[in-house]
Amino acid sequence: MSTPSKIYDRKNPFLATIKERYSLCNPGSKKNTYHLVLDLKDSGISYAVGDSVAIFPQHDVELVDQTLQILNASGDEIVFDKRAQETLPLRTFLTTKAAITTVSRKLYTETAARQLDADKKAQLDYFLQSENQPLLKSYLEEHGLWEFLEEHQEVQWDLQELCNCLMPLLPRFYSIASSMKAVGEEMHLTVALPHTLTDEQIKRGVCTHYLCHLAPLNESVVPLYVQAHHGFTTPENIHAPMIMIGPGTGIAPFRAFMQERMAQNAPGKNWLFFGEWHRAHNFFYEGYWRDLEAKGNLRLDAAFSRDQEQKIYVQHLLLEKGAEVFEWLQNGAILFVCGDAHQMAKDVEKTLKQIVSTHGKLDEAETEKYLKTLKSEKRYLRDVY
Repeated sequence: MSTPSKIYDRKNPFLATIKERYSLCNPGSKKNTYHLVLDLKDSGISYAVGDSVAIFPQHDVELVDQTLQILNASGDEIVFDKRAQETLPLRTFLTTKAAITTVSRKLYTETAARQLDADKKAQLDYFLQSENQPLLKSYLEEHGLWEFLEEHQEVQWDLQELCNCLMPLLPRFYSIASSMKAVGEEMHLTVALPHTLTDEQIKRGVCTHYLCHLAPLNESVVPLYVQAHHGFTTPENIHAPMIMIGPGTGIAPFRAFMQERMAQNAPGKNWLFFGEWHRAHNFFYEGYWRDLEAKGNLRLDAAFSRDQEQKIYVQHLLLEKGAEVFEWLQNGAILFVCGDAHQMAKDVEKTLKQIVSTHGKLDEAETEKYLKTLKSEKRYLRDVY
């Protein structure tokens, strides 16, 4: 576990400046991912490669205005934040303190109890039945506060009472994409903008939208603190080989890893598996990887899922190179996986088992034992979300 600066924490974040922000995607891309450079000058903050940063976002003023309109409020009304034990204007509370792009279970349950419209109450109660918990979870995640309040305008709320029912606006965590040995008092991030179209309205990621579009450049306004890693970092043995699997924004910590190893003049071999949609549009940091490759410091394999009819992902490349992957593992390589926990990480582990079983000539039980040993030796490390 690393030991970053303890000066700043959740209750006392540092206000950082975004000094640089640009798209990593070439024109024509159907999605967008940004590179951000945060200025930490004179903060005293230190971080290790593999650490993440917690950032407190703000809501888009448009969403706050929609919420205030439904509440028939000006935003100047004073409310009490029970968690922070402070009074502040309602607009400030909704912008910086409360989660308004989702509906809290407490608000939903209280609304169900108060709703006098029989049909609407029946629908609310239906989702509260134990067998319908997955439906309720999806509903809460997919509805903004303003939508829910508008749908149930029959229910009247005292503003303070409503605020007490809202969930806090929590910090979002991002893998740090830089090494201080290479960038000094800066912190680099790789931030993807998810856009989901629901009911003809674009749902944006709260913090990604804040960082990429709302937060002004060159102003000390981005609240953050460093979250220490728990072993997901470059090996102490600079001779140890590394296999890094990081599709999409999962590439971020491995940029930091390679900056660190280059600063250390580490002789250990490095192998990167990267995946995205299109080589022409979404090959993040391609110039950096190609430079390392040309100097013999990196082996690079990249999968671009939508460049051909049959989708190709990082796990397909792993399987294709299975004999060499197993040889690297046998020679002490540490395997890192960063990115999506829901599908990618599971597919990679399934492929890894297939590689170990095939090239190690092991049965199912022996394969499980092999992976368990890798994990216990801290040679199979994951940072998934």
